[in-house]
Amino acid sequence: MHTMKSFAQRLKELLFPPLQEFSFQTNSNAFLDYIRERVITALLRLCVLFGSVSVLVGTIALWHQGDWWEIILGNLSFVGVLYLAIRRQIHYKIRGAFLIIFAYIFVFFSLTYELNEFSYVPLFAFVVMTTLLTGRWGGILAFFVSLGTLLWVNWRLSMGEIILTQGMSSLSAPFSVILTVYTDWTFYAGIFLFTFWIYFDGYNLAWKRENQAMRLLYEERDRLAEAIAREKALMEQLNQSHEQEIELSRLKSQIITTVSHEFRTPLTVINNSVELLTSYYDKFDADKRAAIQQRIDESIYYLTGLLQDASMVNKAYMEDFQPNMISMPLNSVGQRMKKDLLQESNDPPNVVFRYDQEDETAVCLDYDFAYRIVACFLSNALKYSPSTESILISLALNEQLSIAVTDAGIGIVPEDIQKIWEMFFRGENTQTQRGLGFGLYLAKRLAQAMDGTVTAVSPGPNQGSTFTLHIPHQPC
Repeated sequence: MHTMKSFAQRLKELLFPPLQEFSFQTNSNAFLDYIRERVITALLRLCVLFGSVSVLVGTIALWHQGDWWEIILGNLSFVGVLYLAIRRQIHYKIRGAFLIIFAYIFVFFSLTYELNEFSYVPLFAFVVMTTLLTGRWGGILAFFVSLGTLLWVNWRLSMGEIILTQGMSSLSAPFSVILTVYTDWTFYAGIFLFTFWIYFDGYNLAWKRENQAMRLLYEERDRLAEAIAREKALMEQLNQSHEQEIELSRLKSQIITTVSHEFRTPLTVINNSVELLTSYYDKFDADKRAAIQQRIDESIYYLTGLLQDASMVNKAYMEDFQPNMISMPLNSVGQRMKKDLLQESNDPPNVVFRYDQEDETAVCLDYDFAYRIVACFLSNALKYSPSTESILISLALNEQLSIAVTDAGIGIVPEDIQKIWEMFFRGENTQTQRGLGFGLYLAKRLAQAMDGTVTAVSPGPNQGSTFTLHIPHQPC
């Protein structure tokens, strides 16, 4: 069994030349030429394989009959086919043309002398072989040549120039005659079947190559789609960065202009106060000197806060705020915030704190961020509320931590309720007090950094307002 497989493998390698590897960048015409050349070579080798037996048997039969002309013609044709099968250096179109010519000469001379029931089979095989080797137009030409040959043979048959004989030999005929008939049939049938096999083999090779090319094409398409998506995302990022740069440039210009304008009044107050103290220090009593010093301190405090707010606005645009969330008991948050807020605002008597001093439920927050937000709310409440009215700061914990600052001051105009969180915006009823409109904007950004929100509620002008910080109640 192993010997038979080895023989079959060697026979296949002999008939079918090994496949050559092609890259997918190879020109399609070059690949098709290679397939056609391989088909021609395999077909010639098949003719040699089957024809060697047929020529040998036919030579013996013709030798008994004394037909030397056909012996010479048949063997010369076989030698020519053998030469073409070996010499692959000859262009496949030339070898194919010689094969077609040899085949037609053989068919033509076989139809010259006598006809039998099998005589037209080689003619049909000639048309099929020519079509497969040369394509559609070659097949059409072969059809008309075969049709003309058929008419010529029939005319000669009708004129009595050709004898109609029985092709199927009886078993009483000489063995060489019987063997010749069946050998010829094996040759024709083998060439016919193997020709189709060779073409299907080439088609299968081309089909595999096409599938691989399509797979690579799909992969390349997907890769290009991903590259285009990345390029598009990058372009969007670049556009956003460009817009942010433009906005940041505009913002810096506006901050510089606004801060420069706001610096004038405090600096003028400081300058005048210093001149008064320098020139008339001895003439002022202690209360007068203390009042002047207080104006200087208030102006410096205002300028310090102004610069701090401008710096935080720049940070919010350049790198955003990064919270440091920690867990703290609710009562500790209330106690610490009460101490820090009262200390920063000089312990105003009208500020009241309300929270459960026994509640030790842990809350998650960035204390510094929360403190700055509430400090902004308290600063506005002190600035825009009568000193005789109470300001309530309350801490409550339900589904979220809420820190609210409620005052009885000038309130918020309804038209401004949605705009107060915008940078540089100041309500119509706040123009009598100094300010840049940074505080509430920063409060909103700090709250967002903690995944929280800020809200403002006011019944109307001069009816007070409540500003609230909401932080989700969740473990750190």
